[in-house]
Amino acid sequence: VIYNYLIKRNGAIKLKVKTIPHGEITKWIPKVGLRLQVPQVYQKLKWYGRGPFETYPDRKTGAKVGIYEKTVAKEYEPYLVPQDYGNKTDVKWMSLTNEENVGLFITGEELFNVSAHQYDTEHLSRANYTYQLEEDNEITLNIDHKISGVGGTSISVLNKYRVMPEIYEFTIKILPI
Repeated sequence: VIYNYLIKRNGAIKLKVKTIPHGEITKWIPKVGLRLQVPQVYQKLKWYGRGPFETYPDRKTGAKVGIYEKTVAKEYEPYLVPQDYGNKTDVKWMSLTNEENVGLFITGEELFNVSAHQYDTEHLSRANYTYQLEEDNEITLNIDHKISGVGGTSISVLNKYRVMPEIYEFTIKILPI
């Protein structure tokens, strides 16, 4: 992965990312993107994209594009087996702020995916039951250029909704608000 940062005097960050797969790799991957850790006080999630519920590339046609707002705590989906949750597709911009509306505003040159969790990604992967989950000291903020679909109960993710291991380039802008 190659990261190219341009940091401006006003605190704005333009981040260009290029991923280049190499070596032995699986046929398809869950996603390509960034994972940030943000202090827990930034609980107000707002986005312009599909919503108000979670959406994925193969599960989004029933979600209208609009401006939506939730707290990170309300994003949690109590699946039987803990797993990644709360993705938002076709996002143009998003913000994550505290009670005083101070925080981050993120936009991309292309539509992107976003999710915010109170649980660390590795912790979600290790837990077998919801009672094993412990809130992290930080929010995990996922900003994904591409994300694979979820498939169905008896059917795997269709090929057109899989992220293939290939070269990807994307740019995001992070602005303080």
